[in-house]
Amino acid sequence: MNTTNMKADNILNSLIRNYFKGSLTFSLQPEDAELMTWTNQNAFLDATVHSELLKRYPVKNEFSKLFFKKLISFIEPYQEVHDDIYEFLCSAMKCESSDMFCYRHYVIGEGLRNIITIKETNNMVVSGTTGMRTWEAALMLADWALCNEDIFLNKKVLELGSGVGFTGITIAKHCKIKSIVLTDCHDDVLKAIKENILINFPDSINEINNYMIDSERNSQPNIDAIMLDWNNENEIPSHLVPDIVIGADIVYDPSILQPLCNILQRLFDKNVNLEVYIASIIRNEDTFDEFLRTLGNNELTFCKISPECSKLIDWDYNSKQRCLLKILRNKNIAVYLFTFDFNIHNVNKMELNSITNKSLLQLQKQQHNVNIVLIKN
Repeated sequence: MNTTNMKADNILNSLIRNYFKGSLTFSLQPEDAELMTWTNQNAFLDATVHSELLKRYPVKNEFSKLFFKKLISFIEPYQEVHDDIYEFLCSAMKCESSDMFCYRHYVIGEGLRNIITIKETNNMVVSGTTGMRTWEAALMLADWALCNEDIFLNKKVLELGSGVGFTGITIAKHCKIKSIVLTDCHDDVLKAIKENILINFPDSINEINNYMIDSERNSQPNIDAIMLDWNNENEIPSHLVPDIVIGADIVYDPSILQPLCNILQRLFDKNVNLEVYIASIIRNEDTFDEFLRTLGNNELTFCKISPECSKLIDWDYNSKQRCLLKILRNKNIAVYLFTFDFNIHNVNKMELNSITNKSLLQLQKQQHNVNIVLIKN
């Protein structure tokens, strides 16, 4: 393939990816527009509006009108515009649609073979919830997970505040996990999650009695979607013992920070080796700082992971206000000292919180009449 053809393919690939994900940020330089020949325009149409995928799961109609108008404005001065481009724009102009919900198609990796299709909305809030769209942190977390598949290998994963399910579905499809449970506390969001699971796992998932089950006939991981209210950590099913917990854009509201930590503490009780990864786009620094303080107040520690750029999924890595945290339970030890007075046979109990291993060794050397019981936090 010569340089000109490679450049034309790159231009096509970029246009298709932008159309799939509902983005109007594309532009064409004059030399790029000259490469949009009739043949290449036809290839764009075949990959998008003429494809079976987009016929079944169309993008937002209002977006399509804006995209095609912009595309025509770039091409028209340099090439004859394909008849089908005009025809599609005319049909979109005639179509009246509320467009409350539409579909976005997120391309994974190079080429156009691996696509995650998500039904979502452009609106910030729908029916009192922000969970009906894919937020930037979900893209960042999914991209990081795909670049670190070894962390997720054969693990049981739980996602908190799954929204429409992009991150969890992407990990289920492209990481070799054992199982994943997606959760939310809003009925409409949970319904959207289940619908998106069925879109992306049409052959392996059945919907029975409002929950998802594995179809048994293939090697896909078990994938489930359940209601989980953070205000009641006792609602966590007894059988749910994840190895990894993930969450994206879930610390935006100060009122949910303590309930979130309560949930995490309960999950650490179930698995002391639990790993938690939470991705955020920091819109309010005060709220995020409060989240970090709340973690400390609940004896949870964190370290920051810095994804340098988007690698397999497109996301805005130029934003400085992004953060990915790995959260662990504080490794300090609670120690109970039982001091025996052999003369009067009384037992005095004293609890020492957050004592270090070094302090414990000193106590062992100094106290000869002490039985020590260790209980890890």
